[in-house]
Amino acid sequence: MRVTDQIINETARRAGVPVNMSLVDFLNKNHKDDFSDVFGAEASTNLAKKNSYEKLEKTAEELARSAQAFMAEGQDSMFAKAKESGDYGEVYSQVEKLLESYNSTLKSLKSSSSALDGYYRQMLTEAASENSEALKTAGIAIGKDGTLSLDMEKLKELDKESLENLFGPSGTFTEKVAFLGERVADNAGANALSFSSKYNASGNSYASFGNKYDIWG
Repeated sequence: MRVTDQIINETARRAGVPVNMSLVDFLNKNHKDDFSDVFGAEASTNLAKKNSYEKLEKTAEELARSAQAFMAEGQDSMFAKAKESGDYGEVYSQVEKLLESYNSTLKSLKSSSSALDGYYRQMLTEAASENSEALKTAGIAIGKDGTLSLDMEKLKELDKESLENLFGPSGTFTEKVAFLGERVADNAGANALSFSSKYNASGNSYASFGNKYDIWG
């Protein structure tokens, strides 16, 4: 009996095997652990580290952008517009966004085993601790793990001059956070690229293995 594509596909459906899917795709989708079984744990470790550094790069970039938004000067700056309109809603929202990015970056740094990431984490927590009193007055508390929590109502009660002194262009907190965010993102990006190269080297071997035994042609 001539075995046609239709027969193969029907057999595959009954067996629960994805139709027209190569062995490599199938293993990637449904049997990720097989990668480690065939090529060892190193490739899986490299992939995990690559993904971790990509996540850190993204959160650190967002942290830098959030802090830099406060540092603009002139009539088009956030604080200048708030003073003119009397509406500080954008400023309050940006503070909340900054703290969220700060916490995300701090947590990602904590999960890293890199000594340099440990140093960056220490620098971030020091930037907050150096301004702990001003942050507290603004309704921002520093937790035991270094993360920052916000009492929005207390922030809104803070006088506008103190608010600008803390978060504006002359404030050391946002300046340090913006600088550290950029450094963390640059370092994370370089590490992600490094582990990507290591993973791809194993991945190419994996693809060759899969293509050799691709039952669907």
